[in-house]
Amino acid sequence: MRAQQTLNGHQVRSERSTRLLLRAAGELVADGGYQSMTLATVGERAGYSRSLATARFGSKAKLLEALVEEIVVRWDVETVEPEVHDLTGLDTLRVMLTEIKNAYQKSPRSLATLYALIFEAVGPVPELRERFIDFHRNQRSRIAAYIKNGLHDGSIRKGIDPDEQAAMIVAQLRGVGYLWKLEPAGIDSGAVLTTFIDQVMSNLAAEPAGGGPERRPA
Repeated sequence: MRAQQTLNGHQVRSERSTRLLLRAAGELVADGGYQSMTLATVGERAGYSRSLATARFGSKAKLLEALVEEIVVRWDVETVEPEVHDLTGLDTLRVMLTEIKNAYQKSPRSLATLYALIFEAVGPVPELRERFIDFHRNQRSRIAAYIKNGLHDGSIRKGIDPDEQAAMIVAQLRGVGYLWKLEPAGIDSGAVLTTFIDQVMSNLAAEPAGGGPERRPA
């Protein structure tokens, strides 16, 4: 029993130190980019020895791989997999986009790390490039699936191209993220994304029964 407790305690400490190392790596990338992150500085930033990150991950590339996986998985769980049971395709898309908008307030540090990594992916880091190509393909595919569901259930108007709309939505989201990362105080991400979501919903929504937009009595 004592040996098992010792093992469990070691696992808890190991998992905690791994989380702190990944958090430190994310902070360094968000503050100064991939080149500013070293295994030694990650260990120091996390409050451990300079050698712990090397012992835990083996190389900077492996640490980066773990960081990207942790960020992307958490992003999917927290902002891209909302509770969408029994919703129409259009409402599912609204929930997803709203969760992304809310992430700017709820998880700014995580979002800053995500965008720092996305920007690094266009540079000479092949591991990042392929990972984020897959990330964006998956995000476009998920959005396109919501739109296809909306076409099937009648919540989205006919004639919409799901893949084209998905590409446009992701491109708009990245544009807001770029401006926010470049100058956080220079853009009200919440207001901009609220307007964007309203525009997407208005553009995609099927006409109400009877044809034509609803009109309020004068």
